[in-house]
Amino acid sequence: MNKQEFLYQLKEGLIRLDEVEKSQFIHYYDELIEDYLEDGASEEEAVEKLGKPSVIASKILEDAFEEGDFQPRKKVSPLIVVLLILGFPLWGSLLIALIAMILSAYIVIWCLPFSTGVFAVVGLVASVFSMFASIFAMQDGIHVAVTQLGFGVMVLGLAILSGIATINMANYFINISRKFSNKVLHLIRVKELLL
Repeated sequence: MNKQEFLYQLKEGLIRLDEVEKSQFIHYYDELIEDYLEDGASEEEAVEKLGKPSVIASKILEDAFEEGDFQPRKKVSPLIVVLLILGFPLWGSLLIALIAMILSAYIVIWCLPFSTGVFAVVGLVASVFSMFASIFAMQDGIHVAVTQLGFGVMVLGLAILSGIATINMANYFINISRKFSNKVLHLIRVKELLL
């Protein structure tokens, strides 16, 4: 883990503190890392000496709670609970519609690498069959066998290109999906902490 990742994770862990206190802690740990770097340690070594940012953040929050810097989570009022229950037909259907839209977007996005992957597999099988069948096409003439072999090689090349495209698209879509999922989980955590 490098310095930026450490400071980012520490900042995320200190989400319940106000911005001034949070920036003071970030600045303090930034200076500590810089001191270790001046002493000849690499970024990874300096960060490792400090420990895990989640542990540091929980210790800071625990100390702040003991000093009374912030209050524990507020209890949800019964009125809010009643309103949530009574409003479920409205917000529940909207939530289900949102989830269905997100799932359909994932399905549409993943159709492209699935299609190219299927073409790669089918093209590979068809090219092997076509090249093998060119031996039997010799009885119809050498020009038919060469044409059959040429088509087999061409389809093999297209299958290989399709396989490469499938791998690249799948990696790209996996990264996008991972980032999107992390943002959604981050939003859920932030809402959870605010309640």
